Amino acid sequence: MGLAVTYGQKRKRWSGGEIDADPFALPQHVAIKPTALLSRVVGFIRYATIFKDAIKATDSSPIFGLFHWAEPLSAYNAIALRVAWRDASGEAPVILVDLIHATDERRTITLHASFDGGDAAARWRGWGRVLGLKLLLEDKEGALREAERRLGSLRIDNPQPHSGANPLTNRRPISFGCSGQPRLFTQRLSGGARPLAYQTTSAI
Repeated sequence: MGLAVTYGQKRKRWSGGEIDADPFALPQHVAIKPTALLSRVVGFIRYATIFKDAIKATDSSPIFGLFHWAEPLSAYNAIALRVAWRDASGEAPVILVDLIHATDERRTITLHASFDGGDAAARWRGWGRVLGLKLLLEDKEGALREAERRLGSLRIDNPQPHSGANPLTNRRPISFGCSGQPRLFTQRLSGGARPLAYQTTSAI
């Protein structure tokens, strides 16, 4: 895991069902129930469409009506793998993959929600790859931390020891091409007369 960079966010209470948006078949549509208590009371549901370069959404409430909004993808800075709870006791976890808004948590979009977590890691990495965003992991305190180190858009891994030369290299015969000559070079020449270009001529 890379250097920890913390994003101050709290764990969610999940009131919706499972969601599985496919990052490899854009655009994708999701319907998300709110996690905030007040929004749940007034019946808000978010209908969001995820494009390669933008998010378009409608927040719908039977009491307050429709609120349309849109954001460019540049307003989002990460894909987060998180844990939420379906009950107050914390005994029923749900695994979430969230598209994290850089400045407004209320516009974060849940892309995947599963009760068994079977496909969550694959979806998390898939969304990060398709949208070109960094990956975040939620720790035990509910804070989000970078899952890998990056230099710009390049992922940085820890240095690995060089394995050295193959010990079989010096054991290969000439016919394997170590000399730079074609295989069985000498045998082919000895099977017949040398080409005219290689024959010596007597001086006249």
